[in-house]
Amino acid sequence: MKYAKEVMDLMAPYPGRHFRMSDLVRYVAPRATGPDRQRIRNGILRVLESLVDSGHVVIAPAARRGGFATYAWLKVPHEVLQKCHEKCHNSGRALAP
Repeated sequence: MKYAKEVMDLMAPYPGRHFRMSDLVRYVAPRATGPDRQRIRNGILRVLESLVDSGHVVIAPAARRGGFATYAWLKVPHEVLQKCHEKCHNSGRALAP
């Protein structure tokens, strides 16, 4: 995935904030025009689809005809849970036999 790093660098620090596709394209390649802009948009769309499949991003479809979809980074479940060390498997505690 060519633009995965850029998309994650922009969206991950702002969980819950909704980004438009134009925001993402402008961040990845601010001076792109014409066919280059469409190529970048398609690459970003592939990245977003894989992030949706993995559960990191949610898509809010256009509210009306002619509108635009938005993409939001979700909070990772262990950031939200209280007392993560009790429920998380990577805490470094000894495993019971």
